[in-house]
Amino acid sequence: MKSTYLDTPEAQLYYELVRHGTPILMLHGNSQSHHVFHSYKRNLQKSYQVILMDSRGHGRSMTVRQSFTIHDMACDAAALLDHLGIAKAILLGFSDGANIALEFACCFPERTLAVISASGNALSYGLRFPVRLAAQFTGCALSFLKNRLPDSSLRLQLTKRLQLNSLLTDSPHLSAGRLQHIQAPVLILAGTRWMAAQLPTSQIRLIEGGTHKVLFLREQQCMSYILDFLRRNHL
Repeated sequence: MKSTYLDTPEAQLYYELVRHGTPILMLHGNSQSHHVFHSYKRNLQKSYQVILMDSRGHGRSMTVRQSFTIHDMACDAAALLDHLGIAKAILLGFSDGANIALEFACCFPERTLAVISASGNALSYGLRFPVRLAAQFTGCALSFLKNRLPDSSLRLQLTKRLQLNSLLTDSPHLSAGRLQHIQAPVLILAGTRWMAAQLPTSQIRLIEGGTHKVLFLREQQCMSYILDFLRRNHL
């Protein structure tokens, strides 16, 4: 397994790579790191070239700009694939990582073999109301505290936390028109029927009793759906 960094003009991106077979890039959720996928990596690396990365501002990855978007993070994924000499890849994302994967598929359709979207949302108001309300309240509280603190390590921590929170309140921007241009097959785990309806090549799996973290709480079931989806699409 190879683990190292990629330096871009806007970020230093940490990644791990197991080279074997068709490439599959795994994208974690908000405030997480690549570690959440280690169990999936063990299962998929038997047949696939697995790439784990920490999104900018997460885990071991750094960012030059304090403000960044889901689109910026999708461009980071493209930069990493360029660095590795990979023309096309499967993208597997959880939560914000699913949003990044779908954004990537919108921006780089010719580079997308397939998307596995777990607990993603298409628009910022797609979050469940209590979650959206909590994120908005958190953003207001963080802004209030940040604006009243002098330059300090605590102020820097609040700035980082505010940026991660903004990814929940202000992103993504995956309109129906943009989703309809995705050409690659898409598997939706714990998504919405509206999202599935906008994706011409989607397959949705709604898991009874599943929550936002169903990818990890029902790992065996989700893994079987993922492998079946990949098999059906000859990937």
